[in-house]
Amino acid sequence: MDETIFDDFFVFEYPRLVAALTLVTGDGDVARDAVDEACARAWERVRRNQPIDALGAWVRVVALNVARGRFRRRATERRAQQRLGAAASATTSTASSVDSALAIDVARALATLPRRQREVVVMHYFLDVAVDDVATQLGVSGGTVKTSLHRARAALAIRLGDTNDEVLDGIA
Repeated sequence: MDETIFDDFFVFEYPRLVAALTLVTGDGDVARDAVDEACARAWERVRRNQPIDALGAWVRVVALNVARGRFRRRATERRAQQRLGAAASATTSTASSVDSALAIDVARALATLPRRQREVVVMHYFLDVAVDDVATQLGVSGGTVKTSLHRARAALAIRLGDTNDEVLDGIA
């Protein structure tokens, strides 16, 4: 894999992946850090002559895992602080710089979904990843992805006050 593949990734896929992870995590800084960490790991892997078949998919999976790890650490820290009687620090989520009011509403509604539903919705609708590829990248079955998508669409329709299945058209 040569440097032009990385250059193309940073030009075409990096901004979309950061935006997608911002929707998943609700925090642009966490998303950017996770994607940056995944890119650094990919670069190191290639430098060690360990091939990556699909750079975009590989970075996407690693970035999701990095973001999950960060949230697990935060949850562990909060529980420890509560056990010690310390006040848990409040975290604020930053709004993404999406121009559309509908997209902002969708992002807020996405933040209310369970993690798995949020991940499959963003990967499938925002990043245009096929259901089978989402399943492979998340390590679940295609049926699990389809069920998560169905439940997420229903929840988003309620939260957004829309009764049809076209709720997600505004995020892509």
